[in-house]
Amino acid sequence: MKMSLVASLFLLSPLSFANLAEPPKAVIDPVFDGQAVVKQYSNFQDVAGHKQGFERHQPYPTQIVRVQGALSGERHCEAIIQDIEDFFVSKITYEKFLYNTLVFCGYDPKTEYAVHFAINSYFDPLNDGAIYYLENYLRSHNGQDLLGVPFEVESATGVAVSLNIDAGVLNHRNDSRLLRYRHDNQSHYFASNYDLMNELTHDIYERFYSNDPGLILPFINRWFYAFADRTYSGVLSHANYVELQPELLFLMEKAPKVYTSPLRMYFGHHCTKYDNKHCL
Repeated sequence: MKMSLVASLFLLSPLSFANLAEPPKAVIDPVFDGQAVVKQYSNFQDVAGHKQGFERHQPYPTQIVRVQGALSGERHCEAIIQDIEDFFVSKITYEKFLYNTLVFCGYDPKTEYAVHFAINSYFDPLNDGAIYYLENYLRSHNGQDLLGVPFEVESATGVAVSLNIDAGVLNHRNDSRLLRYRHDNQSHYFASNYDLMNELTHDIYERFYSNDPGLILPFINRWFYAFADRTYSGVLSHANYVELQPELLFLMEKAPKVYTSPLRMYFGHHCTKYDNKHCL
């Protein structure tokens, strides 16, 4: 049975889309050259706009999985991915964790047998009970063999985010070419992705998806620079599209000292839905 590249999918409830202004764009960088099956597991959109799901009362580092290895034998990617799901993915459940996980399985197009795999994941406990659950899981699974290589979950020491904003004009909603009026960048640091979500991402859903100057301009002031509203009041009043591009860099104790996920989430706000067709 021939397998083609499988597009990544959010494993979400259908209602989650209705609760968000606009779903974020998932951008995935390839890990392997050649043919690969890619599966994404994420509850990002389920929890992004809902602070009530963040119930933790103690700090805890973001957990990182960056495991890969070569494969031999006559096994297809479906079996490889099933092994990974049984060992890891199915244990990181949506009610306990905030997670973004990508599983890659490269295969030989001639034989269709799997030749290598990679797991890229970052996840955070959502409540204190999840921390206890996670520590039990780590005691039994961390360092164990998975598909011929040691499975390792690492703690990030922090996360830096390089936050970009672009504002301009799109000719139509699906246009990939933005006539850019303004670009800015600012960097921020958080102790964990849990904190980043609780502060930055929740603020995106509270104030970014609006053309109300009382919401969007204070948002830009907070996350970019003081008095940015003096510039963006003019820019947004002429723009019909604005996009945030957060690039997450997880700081690690072991080399490589910086981990960047192949998965990036971008937030686009199409403003033609408003009466004046603009973002302010």
